[in-house]
Amino acid sequence: MSTVSLPLDYNPAHIQRHAALPSQTGAGLPPFAAQAHTSSFYPSHLPTNFHFQTTTGHSSTMLPTTFAAPNYTLPSSSAQTKSPYSLFTATPLPVASNAVAMEPPPVSKNIRALILSEIQDAGSRGGQIPNFSTSLFATDIPITHPLKPLLDASLDAILRAVSPRTLQSYMTAWRNFRAFHISYNMPFPDFTLLSITSFISHLNTIKGLQVGSIKGYLSGIQFFHKLIYGAPSQEINNSQTSLLLKDIQRSQPTRPDTRQPITLDILNKCIRTLRTGYQPLNTARTLDAMFILAFFGFLRCSELAITSKFNPRNNPTISDLSVLDGETISFLIKQSKSDQTKKGHFIYIFNLPSPIHPYQSVQAYLQWRSSQAKSPAEPLFIDESNKPVTRFWFQKHLKSVLQQSGFPTERFSSHSFRIGAATTAAQKGLSQQQIQALGRWSSDAFQSYIRTNRFHIKKAHQSLID
Repeated sequence: MSTVSLPLDYNPAHIQRHAALPSQTGAGLPPFAAQAHTSSFYPSHLPTNFHFQTTTGHSSTMLPTTFAAPNYTLPSSSAQTKSPYSLFTATPLPVASNAVAMEPPPVSKNIRALILSEIQDAGSRGGQIPNFSTSLFATDIPITHPLKPLLDASLDAILRAVSPRTLQSYMTAWRNFRAFHISYNMPFPDFTLLSITSFISHLNTIKGLQVGSIKGYLSGIQFFHKLIYGAPSQEINNSQTSLLLKDIQRSQPTRPDTRQPITLDILNKCIRTLRTGYQPLNTARTLDAMFILAFFGFLRCSELAITSKFNPRNNPTISDLSVLDGETISFLIKQSKSDQTKKGHFIYIFNLPSPIHPYQSVQAYLQWRSSQAKSPAEPLFIDESNKPVTRFWFQKHLKSVLQQSGFPTERFSSHSFRIGAATTAAQKGLSQQQIQALGRWSSDAFQSYIRTNRFHIKKAHQSLID
């Protein structure tokens, strides 16, 4: 057997519901084996003779799982019959034991200090703040005051209601607002209608910003106005301000989203690349599971990789991935862009016929990751240095895998999985409600993700004349 073209030696007769050999279906099975000779551990329906062919010609079996799957209460017939759930069902499966409400992470002390400093500075520059009692941030009480600890707790909670990345964006907007005042020799901060509209025109004509970026800046200024005065700025919400933004939007050409989708065909080729010699081996294992979860879960990169310091309350841990039964694996998304309250959301990988065997791949990754970790609270995805996978690491390897799979990398990003999943779903004829449910969209915003090429337009034309 070639050590390059096919990394696995397995008996297809052991695999239920999969009749085709890997050479016929493309990607083959994932690298189940670890790099040590130990006894294998698989559910009864999986083969026990999986081997990964290494560069030296030696093979090895899967390390045993150290963490038992959560104890779920399932229907008594679930072990004998096919799961009634499909990719499109909206009925929730059993909830994992760690799906409790997570305490929010503390606000960065640096961000908190910067915001408080800006507010105090704004108050001193702008003179006495009217109705100061309507804003907690304008409340100044001695450190010995009995309510001081409760005031600090309230301020932290208010800032915690906004994600750290959004706070950073608001700080950028506020600093640009201040720089605008300085450049025009204006007292800062000035929230009058003249100041707000002039700032908008400044961003448009001088800075050349798109209307979306301008609105983002206004959101940041509005945020600080709320902290300072305890109420939103009427000038930012003024009808003339809205008309000014509307004209800017009409005058600016709409920039198309040039990001390309990772469709099912592209995913299959990328998975094949990972399973036919991508190195290091552990990196291939990690990317294999991440790619499958990203596509079938319509995931954002931030729901898989860390963007700052690892926090088990927010970032994926081993315990977030659970084998529910022989048909279903669940993955808990603790928080997302559309779930700032951290209610959590489950996505599922089902044991359905597929050339890339998504269920077996994710299950094998969970077994391998569990075998080497000391605690289920450790990061689910790790890099070559056993550190949590970062957004940069994931995107770097995604580009590498795409290139080795024969695709130009310029217009692909980590978000291409989410775009590709929505595009594939639309091409397969899924309804709007199904796509929204799969991608966790609360509106029809998903439509901007769907890409249509000439092949699918031709098919649509063909359906018109049939």
